[in-house]
Amino acid sequence: MNDNLMLEQIMTKINEMSELVATKDDLKNFATKDDLTRFATKDDFQRLENKVDTNTSRIDELNVKMDKQYDQVNLNTQLIERNFKQIAKNSEQLDTLNKNSTRQDDLIATLALRAVEQESKLRSHIAHS
Repeated sequence: MNDNLMLEQIMTKINEMSELVATKDDLKNFATKDDLTRFATKDDFQRLENKVDTNTSRIDELNVKMDKQYDQVNLNTQLIERNFKQIAKNSEQLDTLNKNSTRQDDLIATLALRAVEQESKLRSHIAHS
């Protein structure tokens, strides 16, 4: 019985150890020498880091330029709004001038008629005298 127990323990250990050993299929998935030569080196990572730093700096510069553009757009918007208000005022003033001009034209026409009437009366008066 002691032999059976010992044999059972050995089999259990063999099973445990067999799970730790790589199978043929496992070995197929391991990296090959060619795969290892294609791995990135420390220099590759340094170059990538430098590119990232350069791009980060460019992005920062572009953000500053965009902020300036937004400020310019806001300023332009304010100027456009001010121009629209001035255009509205000018339109109102033109309307007032147009109305005043029409009134003046009417007054001049009325005065011209009165002048003609006065001249007629004077001629009529001179003719009867």
